[in-house]
Amino acid sequence: MRVLFLHQQPCMRALKYAVGLRAVRPDLQLGFAYRGRTLTEFYGSGDELFDRWWRLGADLAGDLERVLVEWEPDLVHSHNLPDALTVLALELADVPVIHDVHDMQSLRSTPYEDGFPDPGDADELERAAVEGCAGLITVSDVLLGELAARYELPARTRVHPNYALARDLPAAVPEPAKGPPRLVYQGTLSRGGGHYDLYDIFGAIAAQGIELHVFAAREAAAYRSLAGVTVHDPLAPAALMRALPAYDFGWAGFNAVLNAAHLDTALPNKAFEYVGCGLPVVTLRHRALARLVEEEGIGIVLDRVEDLGAALAATDVPGLRRRVAAARERFTVEGNMGQIVELYDELTRPVPTPTGPPVL
Repeated sequence: MRVLFLHQQPCMRALKYAVGLRAVRPDLQLGFAYRGRTLTEFYGSGDELFDRWWRLGADLAGDLERVLVEWEPDLVHSHNLPDALTVLALELADVPVIHDVHDMQSLRSTPYEDGFPDPGDADELERAAVEGCAGLITVSDVLLGELAARYELPARTRVHPNYALARDLPAAVPEPAKGPPRLVYQGTLSRGGGHYDLYDIFGAIAAQGIELHVFAAREAAAYRSLAGVTVHDPLAPAALMRALPAYDFGWAGFNAVLNAAHLDTALPNKAFEYVGCGLPVVTLRHRALARLVEEEGIGIVLDRVEDLGAALAATDVPGLRRRVAAARERFTVEGNMGQIVELYDELTRPVPTPTGPPVL
């Protein structure tokens, strides 16, 4: 089977899919058509997991059509944002198209952090992608519910969160260090009021005397001036997984001033990677994430960041760390990739030819 991944630019979720698919279905042939930068340009590695790469240029439709003719995929796996790529694939491809929803454009109030061309009529594109695709994948059940409330969903849907890569996780997790808990954050940071603008949140954490370490996905110079916050140089994904177990809790709360509705649907990479490294997750009341943390008993959910110090003091840290350690294997890409392969197989399975006499 040939699968063509389609994305504005490769992201960590695409890297995780590739690793998982190589682990459970090494017979698959994987291609990637994209705009922007490659996985290696983003993360230092990952391009080698795909058999072919195509950079799409200004003539997006023409370039994609040439890729489809050259590669002859059996399936297109298109990741949003933007939804326009899925819509274009639906117009050009004569094979099933999966629409993989990371974000609902209709729930966002700010542009995507890495920037996209003007999507045009975003709501109509969202509807066309969701209702036209052969299979729908979302990052959370809350996100799937939001889509179901607005659109007619395809017959085949899957919820596939941003699980951690088992290949990169430590074989065992250490006992918590003696002394006050140390908090770590890993991921995107920005300024300007979006959900990755954690400047004031980090300041509020430090003001409580809590030690906070930050590994930003890309250099975040503005955060280096925050008193009480240690900002480390960015690390490649595998190196980051080796660094995280040195800490006691992982921060996964976002700035919800502008994008609360979007954040309610998100189950971010960092939450599963913290758990995979043995760290309980600390977050705010973002609906999907708070539900996961509370139902699984793998962390602390706060109403306000200012409550963190009291919450940590009241927590049975050894007991919480034991629950997290027991949950590690359930939240890996490789352990959950079977449902994606099952979807691929369902969508590409030949339709049986009717046999027997014609019905008159």
